[in-house]
Amino acid sequence: MIIRKKMGRNMVKQRRGGGKTKKVTAQIKQDILEQMAQGQMLTDLCDKHNISRSGVWRARQIDEAFDSGFKESASVGILSFLDQARKNLENADSRDEILKRKEILRHAEWFAEKRLAMFQPTQKSEVTVDGPMVIGWQEISQESVSVSNQVNSRARKSIDFIDSIDETATN
Repeated sequence: MIIRKKMGRNMVKQRRGGGKTKKVTAQIKQDILEQMAQGQMLTDLCDKHNISRSGVWRARQIDEAFDSGFKESASVGILSFLDQARKNLENADSRDEILKRKEILRHAEWFAEKRLAMFQPTQKSEVTVDGPMVIGWQEISQESVSVSNQVNSRARKSIDFIDSIDETATN
């Protein structure tokens, strides 16, 4: 600390130096790739090395080899996380542990589905319509209702009333 006098008062000026480092070295990059492949989270690794996630992002933009290795390590890490979640569920003893680990497994499956192409559906369907598309209401008659509780009694009375009007109109 440096103590300075300003307008008759002692003021303390602190040197900057806190915060996270800005340089992501080759050793840090290698450790990030290895640890991510084992299922570690990037935020934990950034805290371990005292670097920011934005610093890792900048390093990925500058270094193409690191970027491709990062993507590969992230994919392997997600699979590792998924496998570990399955093993933890198998080894759960109590009801509470089973519920907790099942939820973690669901999260791991969701994460894998979002991030990995192998878990995404391979066949996407696209619908094309040749000609005009007509959207309308289908009339409900008593013959089309197979189960008696599908239409409530008010609706059934309305259907009967409409049928009776149609019969009187045709006669």
